[in-house]
Amino acid sequence: MTEIQTQVKKACAVRIYKEGKEREYPAGTKQFEDVLAAWDEMTKQALPMPAFGVSLDALTREERKKGTWAEFLFTEEQGEELPFERLLVQCEPQFCGFNLIRYTQGGYNGRCYYLDLNGGDMSALCECLANL
Repeated sequence: MTEIQTQVKKACAVRIYKEGKEREYPAGTKQFEDVLAAWDEMTKQALPMPAFGVSLDALTREERKKGTWAEFLFTEEQGEELPFERLLVQCEPQFCGFNLIRYTQGGYNGRCYYLDLNGGDMSALCECLANL
């Protein structure tokens, strides 16, 4: 298991965006536990890779209004080389890998993390989020 996968388990809440509307589920709720279980299953064979792009705050906020996104929230800054307070993930069933967009110092700016799902896809996580 990679460092980023372990850190996601330290989240204090998950915020789900669906077509711009958001709902937040704190750690300990059934919804939060369901999302973490789907995340664990999806990423159990994942491989961390270098991200090819960077996030630009204004563009990321605009894109977040479309489709489904999951954002993991933390009570304190995580990560050493690439610190973050939140991690935002665009959720598309057919994605075989994805960026984890870092929120730090008030914005979604800078390099991302990237996970290759190593033959898997996001369908189980997307199904879980559709049922929330």
